Amino acid sequence: MKALAEWVGRGPSLTRTLLAWLLISQFSLLVVGTYSMHHYAAHLAEAERDLVLEEVADDLAESVYSSLRKGGAVPSGSQMIDLILSDTRDRRYYAVYDAQGRLLAGDTRLPRQHPEFVDGGRDVFSYVTVGGQPMRLVVLRGNDEKFPGLQILVAETLVRRNKLAAHLSNIVLVPQAAILLLTIPLVWFSVRHGLRPLDRLRQDITRRSADELHELPTNDAPRELLPVIVALNGLLARVRASQEEQRRFTSDAAHQIKTPLAALSAEIDLALSDSTCPCAQPTYRRLKASSSRLAHLVRQLLALAHSEAYGGKVHALFDLADLAKDVTSDLVPLASARAIDLGYEGSEQAVVVRGSAILVREAMKNLLENALKFTPHGGSVTVSVQAFPAVFSVADSGPGIPEAEWPLIFSRFHRVPETSHTDGSGLGLAIVQEIARSHGAVVTVGQSALGGALFEFRFPDASVSQT
Repeated sequence: MKALAEWVGRGPSLTRTLLAWLLISQFSLLVVGTYSMHHYAAHLAEAERDLVLEEVADDLAESVYSSLRKGGAVPSGSQMIDLILSDTRDRRYYAVYDAQGRLLAGDTRLPRQHPEFVDGGRDVFSYVTVGGQPMRLVVLRGNDEKFPGLQILVAETLVRRNKLAAHLSNIVLVPQAAILLLTIPLVWFSVRHGLRPLDRLRQDITRRSADELHELPTNDAPRELLPVIVALNGLLARVRASQEEQRRFTSDAAHQIKTPLAALSAEIDLALSDSTCPCAQPTYRRLKASSSRLAHLVRQLLALAHSEAYGGKVHALFDLADLAKDVTSDLVPLASARAIDLGYEGSEQAVVVRGSAILVREAMKNLLENALKFTPHGGSVTVSVQAFPAVFSVADSGPGIPEAEWPLIFSRFHRVPETSHTDGSGLGLAIVQEIARSHGAVVTVGQSALGGALFEFRFPDASVSQT
């Protein structure tokens, strides 16, 4: 699991990918919006300042016409003209040309425009350079009948225009930048919220054990996740069918073997009862022991197949303490044959749990038979049950199990090296582990107060009845 977490940490993140693309899109829109708004702001500033410049040119034209009507000449540097051209930020220049192209007044750096350029009947604007400075120029064509062909030119520096364009850009761009900054956490929250179905699917799969192969729900699945869930359900169905076929084969094979084993055991018993051939008796006894071991293996295979196939299907309430007493009583003859002190400790009150009594009985029997098998002659085995949490435990005074073997003893067909000389198949604890898993329980191994091994079968709190 740690390796998986490290791999996921190194792998690409869908959240980061979506967040990056959304932020790239937002940033691209901001760049495009910045350029567009700057261009639009410059256009607005130009239009606004052109109106002002046109008004200045109109006022100057009225003053020029008035002077020409009175004295026939345009006075240069008059207070009226200076007042018209005055501005606190920009500098303005003017020039007045007659129809023959002669400069009547103003700055010679403003050249007369070609007649075709101003024959449209409206004011003409353009950009010029005066004294190394870029300026905006407006040209008015004379509209007085007495002074045809007159041109009035007014040029203005770009200080106010640039400031107005920058101000208009800031009015729009600053809020847009602030909105982008505020959008980042909102986009992150939206992406996280939008990916919650994927996270729920991950949690659903993570919480499942190896035996939970039922289909994933598709009712509330988003449309984009539905093909993935359908594909996973198809895979789960194929795995489930494969496991079911394997269990069915194991169960059928064990059932098929039981009948000839029973016949073989009966024949061996019959041969053992025949006293006419004493020399064959040792051979018959060895055959009897081998057939008994084989019959025990078949019974365990059947129990394992049964626990895998039906462990989580039929669960009901039963008394754990009563079941433990019953199993202990069944094995008293076996304990007596080996002079082992087999006892029960625990509350006399009922310990009601939910599960399969048949499977839990099989688990108890396996644990108790193992304890009796490995406990030496004259030893002790104690069965106990406690409530809240509900625990069934078996403690013995045998040789115990080395701590290094604790993680391995629940594997199928695993035998502790120190006990390899003892009869057994290595399936008993695997069956106990499988039954515990089907009940959501935990089976643990440790050292008992008697000096041997201690096995505890601990039920989850949810399976214990409070009544």
